[in-house]
Amino acid sequence: MSLFEGRASGDSRLKEVVEECRRRLHAEPGDVSALLRLADALAASGSTLEAVQALNRAGPRLQRAGKLVEAIAVYKKVGELDPKAEATSSFLSRIELEKILEATAKVAPQAPPPPAGPPSAEVAERKRKTDKVHALRSGIPLLKDLPPFLFELLLEKIDLRTLGPGETLFSEGDEGSTLFFVAAGELLVSARGDDGAPVLLGVLSAGDVAGEISFLSGVPRTATIRSRTRADLLALDRNALAPLVKKHRHVADALSRLYAERVLDGVLARSRLFGRLPRTDRDALARRLKPVAARPGDVLVREGESDAGLFLVRRGAVRVTVRKGTRQVALALLTPHEFFGDLASVRARRRTASVTAVTDSELLWLSGPDLLALLARHPELSAALEEIQLERFARNAATLARET
Repeated sequence: MSLFEGRASGDSRLKEVVEECRRRLHAEPGDVSALLRLADALAASGSTLEAVQALNRAGPRLQRAGKLVEAIAVYKKVGELDPKAEATSSFLSRIELEKILEATAKVAPQAPPPPAGPPSAEVAERKRKTDKVHALRSGIPLLKDLPPFLFELLLEKIDLRTLGPGETLFSEGDEGSTLFFVAAGELLVSARGDDGAPVLLGVLSAGDVAGEISFLSGVPRTATIRSRTRADLLALDRNALAPLVKKHRHVADALSRLYAERVLDGVLARSRLFGRLPRTDRDALARRLKPVAARPGDVLVREGESDAGLFLVRRGAVRVTVRKGTRQVALALLTPHEFFGDLASVRARRRTASVTAVTDSELLWLSGPDLLALLARHPELSAALEEIQLERFARNAATLARET
């Protein structure tokens, strides 16, 4: 992507955010989180005056709700964007900020001045952490999606951690609730494949995230991560973040976006077919997938029907059956990362089998046209799919032969 394409893409994204926030504010004028997100997007796009106006609407609402820390942060941001108070509302915000600070000074105990001398180890460590987090912020979904005052609150919850070469951060199956941001170094991500052998899923470097699936969903670790080189990480525990999630919709929204992006990529990376795609192509594919929920007994695909589309199992199990006379013969039990429905989509045939959910299941559906377009862009996937289909045909033929 060229510099101009990247800039256009960023401008388009900012425009979408602005329009989304304005729709939310039209429906709910008192939505402070929408005001703050709108202000960030406007400021980033160069509409400083409009950003200031949005902040000046948010500050008093936070103040009335008793959220003085957040109100102070908003009023200070107004001062940064409109230092000369050219907008009348900015002048009023400056007055409110002075009132809050004056009131706080009257009730707060006066702390003794710090002793002169070099900064303490704690202060030095905080500066190191702050510098690393700010350097990474723009490339990490959870961090970049937060408004400034929430980012500063989140910074207080983050700890630094360093791994030496070859050290294990966590292993597949471990319990864990900590999310890690890679600040420096490289880490190897692996998981057990369908045959039990370890599969290298990828390499993490500065700006990447580790441990997000357990952090977001509470399930055990789904992969093993070891450092390839010395690595610096920023650790954020779910329990430390929980109060912010409950109190601030911005944090919850950012977590939702992170979950959608990371969990889907984990499923695709482990797929025998889609795992061959580079990360950027998997991200693009994830945006085309539609979630499908199924309860035990739900028929997802019916033999003989002419619909198309591929299903990828994300959670649960489904059974594949075919009619043989008056009986239904079970051909396979599919579990996470396996897929079905490709034959009808690729060869324009009617469904050759029925697929029924055995347990509560979650699947990802890719339309027939999207699958064909993907295969056209990636010929190596077509070859891999043909190999999988031939293996499946031989296995199913053997199963049906035993039923005669």
